[in-house]
Formats: sequence, C-alpha cells, structure tokens
Amino acid sequence: MATMGRRRALGQHFLIDQTIASMIARTAVDEAVRTGCTALLEIGPGKGAITVPLRKALAAAPSIQRFFMVEKDARLAAEWRAQDVPTIEADFVHLPEAEWLGTTPLTVASNLPYSVGTAILTRLALHPEKIPVMVLMFQAEVARRLRAEVDTRAWGSLSIWLQNRWDVTRLLDVPPASFRPPPEVDSEVVVLRPRAQARIQIPPTPAAEALWEQLLKHAFAHRRKMLRSGLPASGPWRNALEAAQVDGTKRAEALDWPDWQRLYEAVSRSAL
Repeated sequence: MATMGRRRALGQHFLIDQTIASMIARTAVDEAVRTGCTALLEIGPGKGAITVPLRKALAAAPSIQRFFMVEKDARLAAEWRAQDVPTIEADFVHLPEAEWLGTTPLTVASNLPYSVGTAILTRLALHPEKIPVMVLMFQAEVARRLRAEVDTRAWGSLSIWLQNRWDVTRLLDVPPASFRPPPEVDSEVVVLRPRAQARIQIPPTPAAEALWEQLLKHAFAHRRKMLRSGLPASGPWRNALEAAQVDGTKRAEALDWPDWQRLYEAVSRSAL
C-alpha cells in the first residue's frame, strides 16, 4: 500500500506505535470473544496501524464472523477494498445505522479523529444493548471527561450522559510521538462497556431522552454558578430544584446520581 505510506488523509494523525496498536487490537478482539460478539467494526482505519493487528488477532477468533471498516477517505477506502477488506466509504457521523448496525452484537475499535470523536461516540453510545464493548482512542482531555468522577474538574454533562449507560475505564496513555505527524496533545485509549442498568431511569422515548439532555445542558451551561442561579427561570427547570429537594446552592458538578434522578423526575412531571 505505497500510497498510504506517503499520504496524510483529512488531517488525521496516524498511529505508528506498533506496541500500542497491538494492545488496542488484542483488547478489542479479546473483549469481543468474551462478550459473544459476532462482528467487529473499525472506524477510520487510515493506514492500518490497528487494522493489521486486528486482522491477525481475528484469524484466531472464529466466533467473530464479520470484520468490516468505515473509512471517509476515498483513496484509503479503495485501497482497503483492493485488499479484500470489507470497507464502507462514508463519513460515519452521517452513515445510516442500517449500514453499520446490521450485525450484532458488535464490538467497535477506533483511533478516533479529534475533530469528530465525540460526535462518533455519541452515535455509538445510543446502542448499549447492541454494542457490548468499545475500545476507542480520544484526545486525552476528552477521555478524562468521559471517565471523570463526581465533583471533579473534568466532570460535566458529557460524563453524566455517557456514564448513565456505560462504564468507562482507562486502558493506556498514548504520547504524541506515537503518531505521524505528532499532535500537540496527548491521547488516551478507553474501554467502554454497557451497564446492566442505567443509573437514571429514563423512559425509552425521544421526548424523555431529549428532556434529559436539556436538563444536563442547562445545568452545566453556567457551571461555576449555583444551580438556583444557573438554571433558566422559565419553564420547569428552576422550580424542579425545590420539588426534587436538591440543594440549589450546589453547582451541577457536585450533584450525585440520586440527585440527578430526583431532579429529572421533578422536571419530567412538569414538562412531559
């Protein structure tokens, strides 16, 4: 694949550290086998740093019957197809679910582009019942937000939204020298596994999910303010603090999971 050796596609930083790539691949395949997955998806394979060890590990994992990739860059996608690797040429953010979520349970592995990593994760995280495990690389700052703990600086709306349905654990740190060209920031690989039960009980309807997301957005819109000052005065938001018996002098980052459950229930009684 000579062209891949010379080409930087779409501004992405390509992973070149084979030890790290092999660890990501081995973790993804081992987890796929452990959770009974029949398919494994790699998003954005680029020049194949993860793809090559993935294919090697998959050769010893016959229970995983399907391996396929989604690659946005047309030339890279064509070169992978020329090697008989099933590759969908598309921007994953806009790819219809039927084209990538048809074979489940599904494991996902990826060195996610910094610019769209959160958007891709958001799409994936909507399906904890179909994706038993994800092994994903992010900019380190984003990864720390994903696995942050309550009442810490990194804890925010993304942390709560994701950890409501997923457990997030750090796998390894990835320094800039592991990429070509090297980025200006560190990266981190995390493993995400769906929780047996959501922490916040939200009805499985679009309206209920949208209300939960709005609550998080409003609560963290002015994260340095007390909730009674930061939540909108109109609508169901601020009155819900008293109804939920949540201390309005707290900041959003200080609320624990029972606080969020009561607050969501109070808001939903007024709004839905």
